[in-house]
This record gives sequence, structure tokens and C-alpha cells, in this order.
Amino acid sequence: MSYNDLEKNISYKFKNIELLDQALTHKSYNNKINNERLEFLGDSLLNAVVSQYLYERFSSEKEGLLTRMRAHLVKAETLTQKAESLGLQDYIKLSKGTANLSRDRKNSILEDAFEAIIGAVFIDNGWIMANSTILYLFKKEFAELSSDMTFKDSKTELQEYLQSMKLDLPDYVIQDLGKDGFNCSINFKDNIFNSSGTSKRSAETKVASMVLKFIKEDNE
Repeated sequence: MSYNDLEKNISYKFKNIELLDQALTHKSYNNKINNERLEFLGDSLLNAVVSQYLYERFSSEKEGLLTRMRAHLVKAETLTQKAESLGLQDYIKLSKGTANLSRDRKNSILEDAFEAIIGAVFIDNGWIMANSTILYLFKKEFAELSSDMTFKDSKTELQEYLQSMKLDLPDYVIQDLGKDGFNCSINFKDNIFNSSGTSKRSAETKVASMVLKFIKEDNE
């Protein structure tokens, strides 16, 4: 498979193309050589680069706001959108069974692959290139940042909305999926919303986002 178009989309040409291939290989496809370790590395790099950018750009802002800004930029929904905009769904190697998973489970795979690519860039060409690649990929989000934004996550936003309407707060029902992370469900207005994530917090945030979308559509 040629990765020329993908390399153009991320504005980086790999010296060792096998690293990019590994970044796009899910553990279900190859249990020994896959993107898990690269994803671990890419996640740390992404947080470090975004933190440095925010620290330098918003030099007079306090830690709390910078933390909310970072969470807004690297949240699961953003990474999924990034992965889809790069067309990663057309490149990721999955087992046949994994390829038939629900869209929500596939979103987690897309997020991991996106972070794995960042890790692969670092291994291929070091910090400076990984830094510039992340800044390039997030240039739109960075341009839209403003210190007067609230940067509330979906869980907080849902809680505040329900409180304002004098409604009961949601009951987040968590199911431990073992190595596959966590599943979370909410019963809202006799509708069951389900989502999964690599942590309890991410699963809760995702399902809260689904409920918020339902509320907004219901009020249109």
C-alpha cells in the first residue's frame, strides 16, 4: 500500500516507511508488531507539544485555564475528527472481526492510530520534526483558541444543563471491558446512550457528548 497521499496530508515524509506502517497496524491484525507502543509515545508527545504551545502563547493565563485548553484540544472527539480528516480509516490494518465493530469502538482505534503516527514521526526524525508535525496538524484549532472560551468538557456541560433545567443528574453506568477499556451508558428520557473509551473518564465524556447532541437536536 502506498502512503504518499497520507504523508502529504500530515506534511511529513518518512525516512523509514515501516514505522508509518506499524503506526497503522492494530493489535487485532498483528499481535506482536502493532501500534500500541507508538500510540503510548505519541500521546505523551501530543500533550507535551500542546502544553508548550499554550504556555508560550498564553503567557499571562493561569494553570487551570491552560489545563482546560489542553483537554479541549486533545479530547477524543478532536482526535477522531483529525484521524478521519487524514483518511486513516482507509489505511488502518484490522482483523475482519475488528473491522465489524461499532462506530464508537472504531473511533477509539482511529484516535490511537493518530497518536501512533505522531510517535512514529518522533522515532523517525526526533523531537523537532514531531513538534512541527503536531503544530501543523493542529493549526486550525490553535487559530480558533481564545482565553475567553469556557473549554468545558461534555460531562461538565451536561451536568450544568440538567441543573439549570432542575433535572436529575445522569447516572453513568460503567462496564470494565478489560484490555478493551471501559463502556459507559446513560438512560436519558427513556433512551439508552452507550459509548466506550480507554478510561472511565473518556467513556463518560463521550456518552455525555451523545446526550448533549440528542438534547440539541430535540430542541431544534
